[in-house]
Amino acid sequence: MSYDLYLLRREEVVDDPVAAYERLEENEEREPTPSEEEHLRRLAADLQAASPGLDLTEPEVGFLLQLGYDAERPVVIDIGVDEISMSWSYGADDPAPALSEVELYLPVFGRHGYVAYDPQLERLFDPDRDVAPAADIHREVRSHLDEYVTGPSRRAWWKGLLRRR
Repeated sequence: MSYDLYLLRREEVVDDPVAAYERLEENEEREPTPSEEEHLRRLAADLQAASPGLDLTEPEVGFLLQLGYDAERPVVIDIGVDEISMSWSYGADDPAPALSEVELYLPVFGRHGYVAYDPQLERLFDPDRDVAPAADIHREVRSHLDEYVTGPSRRAWWKGLLRRR
C-alpha cells in the first residue's frame, strides 16, 4: 500500500484536474515515440541531478523508468509513456523524508510541464498547503495497517511470539 501522487501534463489539467486524473485509467500501455522517450529520459536525468544517488532501473521488456527503487529511497518514481507517479509506502514510520523528497522533485517536474495530482486529497498537490494533510493521511493509514493486513478482530501473528519471550 502506498501514498501516490500522479504527475499530469499541465495543459491537461487547466479546466478539470480530476477528469485529467481519471483519463489515466483509459490509457493503454504502449511504447513511446522516439521524441517521447527522449523527453522522459531527460526528465529522469534531471531528477537524478536534483537528488544524487537516485538510481534508475528499467524492465527487460516494455518501457518504464523507475527511480529510487533499488536504493530504497523514501519515494519511488515510475515514469511510463502516459503515466508518471511518485509513491511512498504506508509502512514507513515517518512520512517526512518522503514528503521532503517530493518537494525536491516537484520543481523538476514543473520545468518539464507537469503538475502533481493527489488522489487521496482529490486535488492538485501544493506542498505549502498539502504536506500536513498528506502526513496526516499517512499516519492515519499507518495506524490501521494491522487491521488491513490481519483484519480488525485478529492480532498480528508475530505479536504473540514477542509476549512468549
